Amino acid sequence: MHGREGFTQAQYEAAIDLATFLKDKGIGSVHVSTAFKFHGKTYLFSKAEKPIPVSGMMGSSNLGNILDSRQWEVDALFKEENILSELNTLHEELIKKASKDILNWPKPESFIETPDLLKDRIDVDKADEEEYRKIESTLTDRVFDLPLKTEAKSNLNAYFGKGRLATKTGAIRPRHWYEVELIVPIEITQADGYPEQDSIIRVYTDDGWQFNCKIQGDYGKNFRSEGDLRTLGRWIKGRLERAGCLKVGQPVTPEVLQKYGRTTISLKETADPKVWLLDFSR
Repeated sequence: MHGREGFTQAQYEAAIDLATFLKDKGIGSVHVSTAFKFHGKTYLFSKAEKPIPVSGMMGSSNLGNILDSRQWEVDALFKEENILSELNTLHEELIKKASKDILNWPKPESFIETPDLLKDRIDVDKADEEEYRKIESTLTDRVFDLPLKTEAKSNLNAYFGKGRLATKTGAIRPRHWYEVELIVPIEITQADGYPEQDSIIRVYTDDGWQFNCKIQGDYGKNFRSEGDLRTLGRWIKGRLERAGCLKVGQPVTPEVLQKYGRTTISLKETADPKVWLLDFSR
């Protein structure tokens, strides 16, 4: 699809990084379908000593979302040799006849606009400007500046930390790139007016979104989106990505925040104790 419809800059850079890694390790490549639009989600799994793949999957989901998705997806698992052989031939023919190695493919002269990562999320609503201004008019003078910490394996960089244990299988599931929570210092959580521990608040963001956040952990130190931890992460990291300050797969560092121009997110109180504004504007 990207060969005809284009890439966002983040997609292109991620594909180039992956292609370079695979080439350097001698374990694969990334190809762009150039002959026609191709949106096949077909995965083959091989072993070195086997002439054909040992299993395959075909369906609607992206491979990374199979175990951790709140969307309805359908996939079929194949282990029959005749089907696996046909799928393997399809892959080989696509590579030979209908695609080019992305490292040998001309870099796009322009990129398509990066979509907002919160659009169409089931746990997020769009707040129209009139609604936002009405809530903004009820702001009090109380503002909490939540620090954005850049520890290597937590907070904004939970993706690089230890994965979650699947108790049924014993497998460790890596954390999602957009999984994020903010660890708020005790001097803020115990300050007068900060949301109470285990409370759920509705936040309206400065760029027009609304979703629920939950205050959890010892002395209410964990500030996270309710239900799906990726919601808050999509909002924060998405802003950094669209501003050209962060690439997918790279850690959030002090330099990233410095380039963006913010090291905190402002949590602003309104007249309704269950409604707050979140500000991450530059």
